[in-house]
Amino acid sequence: ALPAAALAGLWPSEPVGNCKSCLVHSAAGGVGDMLCQVLRLRGLRVVGVVGSASKVSECGADVVIDKSATDWVAEARRASPEGYRAVFDANGVSTLSKSYDLLCRNGRLVVYGFHSNLPKVDGGLGMLSPWTWLRMGADMARMPTFDPMLLTLESKAVLGFNLSFFADEHDLVAKYVRQIGEWVLAGELRPPKFQRFAFESTRDAQAALQSGRTVGKMIVAV
Repeated sequence: ALPAAALAGLWPSEPVGNCKSCLVHSAAGGVGDMLCQVLRLRGLRVVGVVGSASKVSECGADVVIDKSATDWVAEARRASPEGYRAVFDANGVSTLSKSYDLLCRNGRLVVYGFHSNLPKVDGGLGMLSPWTWLRMGADMARMPTFDPMLLTLESKAVLGFNLSFFADEHDLVAKYVRQIGEWVLAGELRPPKFQRFAFESTRDAQAALQSGRTVGKMIVAV
């Protein structure tokens, strides 16, 4: 879990431009925690967005924004008026457009998930109601599109990150894994917190994940 999560921060944060701030959504989660650590180790200033007051103390960012108590966009602009070199967003439709608007020139919006697009299981029955399917369709229709001409004029980029497709990138992955190993051995990079579930409690693990109240990674023991 550690290399997989840390790679999400290494590849997109290669030096571009002079802006030194990055924004991380879900910054107290397993991937978010790794992103905050990796970005700071690369000399960048990290602004993290979390979903509740209880997660503020769990976040390793330089500046932490609790979006349940404030306007996260306004606070993000206040934290870095010049914009962000990179914004890491796994939320999907609920934040993508606003995340893009926060980029500085030469900035990168890194998309690696679509949490707010995902359905919730109704009543613990394992079935989705017709209304859930309609909401999912409406959310897909609201997904932002990005004009290639505007991307060029503003010198911004939208990047999709899926570690599954790095299987053939042997040299690149080896380079990053070596770097991660050096940080771990030096005590500079720590594994995220985790919560363990028995295989028989997989449904409980999924419910906890969807609740938005978890911190760190979740493990289902097989």
